[in-house]
Amino acid sequence: MTKKLLALAMMLILTGCFEKEAEKHVWRLQSQAVATSIDFIELGKFAENVALMSNGRLQISVHPGGELTNGADIFPAVSDGRIEMGNGWPNWWSAKHPAWAVMNAGPFDFMNLDASMMFFLAGKGTDMANELANPEGVVWRPAWWPGMEFGLISREPITGLADLRGKKVRIGPGLPSEVLAEASGSYAIPLVPSEIEPALRSGDIDAVEWTTASGAWDLGLQDIGRHAIVPAVWQPSVLSDFLINKAAYDRLTPDLQAILESAIKSYTLTTTFKAKLKDFEALQKFQNSDITIRRWSKEDIESWRKATDSVITRYKLADDYTRRLLDIKKDFKDEYNEYYRYFGAYD
Repeated sequence: MTKKLLALAMMLILTGCFEKEAEKHVWRLQSQAVATSIDFIELGKFAENVALMSNGRLQISVHPGGELTNGADIFPAVSDGRIEMGNGWPNWWSAKHPAWAVMNAGPFDFMNLDASMMFFLAGKGTDMANELANPEGVVWRPAWWPGMEFGLISREPITGLADLRGKKVRIGPGLPSEVLAEASGSYAIPLVPSEIEPALRSGDIDAVEWTTASGAWDLGLQDIGRHAIVPAVWQPSVLSDFLINKAAYDRLTPDLQAILESAIKSYTLTTTFKAKLKDFEALQKFQNSDITIRRWSKEDIESWRKATDSVITRYKLADDYTRRLLDIKKDFKDEYNEYYRYFGAYD
């Protein structure tokens, strides 16, 4: 009798273990990207990898911009549990805390992809971001790096900052838009992708900033505007991020958490480098098109620098966390620059 009871108990224990191991999690991931962009296409592969590695126990459906929610609402949607994951840009979360506006590489911040990648993947960057995200019920991770954005595309020529005074410019919220307004006297309007093309075509906006060379080309801006001024001084090493609902993350078993983290890192490297190669190709397309490409003058760059210093000073005075974040980023940039003063490119 005792042996039978023991065998029955063992069967119940094993059955419980198998049921727990077989538990499936179905997540939805809302991106800000359009469906045709390389970062969204790679999100599909990311979800496939997660499903494969987890043997179907973690399944993630990915949704292009606007399908479930959009823009700045992605953060609260993840926080509230309406969706399990989001993918966007840190400066879009600045309504939650002003420091999100400077989490990304703003003007005269990290000037290289590798500096920003080191800071967030191996330095203090991710921990700093999670100081803001975790209390909101969100786990933060770096997603990928578009790097330096393209610049402005317009229907009428823009030869410098003076031509922007009084103009309406589509640009991301937070630090980029504040520095643009300070430097040029223009009006910053943070439209989402689906709103950009019709607004530029109708004249509701005068110029558009939209990610990198390949992002701008894929959005079809070259079919409307014939003038560009580069680069995007306001975002020299832009970072995209992942937002994960903390309760949903904590419900995952340790192996599923490890699978998710591994797939995120794979997505990070693959998307960053594939997208940059696409930027090389897109620049050639712009150069071979009817677009006139100009660069900011040295005088304009100095005006950008003065405007940036003014805006950053205001951020530092806003609260202790933002000041600490900016100081930590500056210290890392100084270390980076000092090292590459000796070991940087020499040709």
